[in-house]
Amino acid sequence: MRCGKIPEIGSKMQEQLSVTVSLKLLLAGFLLIALTGCGTSISLVKKNDQNPSRLSNAFARALAFGSEKSPLVSGKPGAFPPIPLEANEPRVRRFLREYAYERRDTTRNYMAQAEKYLPMVKEQTQKHGLPQELAYLFLLESGANPEARSPANALGMWQFMPATARSYGLRVDSYVDERLDPSKSTNAALIYLKDLYGTFGCWRLALSGYNSGENKLNRVLCKEDASEYDEICSSRMLKRETKEFLPRFQAITIIAKNPAKYGFPSLDEKNRNEKTELASIERGYPVDKLAGILGVSYADLLDLNPALIRGVTPPEGPPYSLRVPLGKKDILLAGLKNIPVETPKNHVVHVIKKGDTVRGLIKKYGVTKEMLAQLNPDTNLSRKLKLGAGITVPKIPASDKVVSKTNGIRPKAKNKTGIAAGKS
Repeated sequence: MRCGKIPEIGSKMQEQLSVTVSLKLLLAGFLLIALTGCGTSISLVKKNDQNPSRLSNAFARALAFGSEKSPLVSGKPGAFPPIPLEANEPRVRRFLREYAYERRDTTRNYMAQAEKYLPMVKEQTQKHGLPQELAYLFLLESGANPEARSPANALGMWQFMPATARSYGLRVDSYVDERLDPSKSTNAALIYLKDLYGTFGCWRLALSGYNSGENKLNRVLCKEDASEYDEICSSRMLKRETKEFLPRFQAITIIAKNPAKYGFPSLDEKNRNEKTELASIERGYPVDKLAGILGVSYADLLDLNPALIRGVTPPEGPPYSLRVPLGKKDILLAGLKNIPVETPKNHVVHVIKKGDTVRGLIKKYGVTKEMLAQLNPDTNLSRKLKLGAGITVPKIPASDKVVSKTNGIRPKAKNKTGIAAGKS
């Protein structure tokens, strides 16, 4: 159950490190880092972070803390150990009963919804060299719903917060939210998990860090003077949700890998990927007009491009890579000259003043909370609005209470959350 204690750097080595920064000692420091266990007090360094000063500072802190930092691990097959699925562990047994019996219908629905995405997630998990158990994590995170939104504004199958999503290469703004793209968000989530494993040195802590955030888990480990998962399970500093996250994940993974054993139908994991190609679109065009050129339905084109949250390609920022059916790219690009360009003036910015509430804005502008959430990904609408802050609101004709599919905000499915109790 334990990941192992972290070895300490000897005092002699510490004296040598303080005297010289020679190449040999630097290499020795990194070798010591490679031997670390599950605890850390160092901030996460992402692989795509190219800031030289941040990297050098991170490496300096790593040397200073020595045994408390684990290195990032490559994605080669075998680089990561498997994740233990301890069906006989008491907490895991508890959640097995919950998912298999007490919440049976919910579990069945989530597993059915996962069928569409599981082949893609498994393929990406294998490409990253990660243990296949991680392919079932999105069941716990979102119930396999690519449009799930939490009260804290985490969004998508992998429940990314906006800042974390951007730091892992996902575009999140008022026109595009790639947290809604199953493939792109899966890739970002797997890279994040690799970084978490590299930071904490074992899957028990890495998965806990995915739920709580790595900085929060770092603080708990330091405050509790702990280096192992077992040592923080009873910490008052960790939310109940985080304490339960690992055994819940183990339970739902055990069921999903062996559905017949628990009386569930076998998962249909046929790869349903359509053959597509990318067309670079530099300005804002209504998606319904693009669909007309391509000879496909508006809904089908949006299904290929779930990150387009306003029914229009972004009029600002870098060119957008629109996914279209294979062989249709040249037809689309040739037909763009006949489509009017969408201007970015289909919204207003409301400055929050005293007395303003989300409910009041919804009533005043005739919009929904979902529309406001889509246009304001960095605003937690479940909390009190900040005075002086700007809230982007879609323009809606006075006669329309709900925006149509071809004009403005893309309608979303009803929000669902994952099967982790208290998921936020």
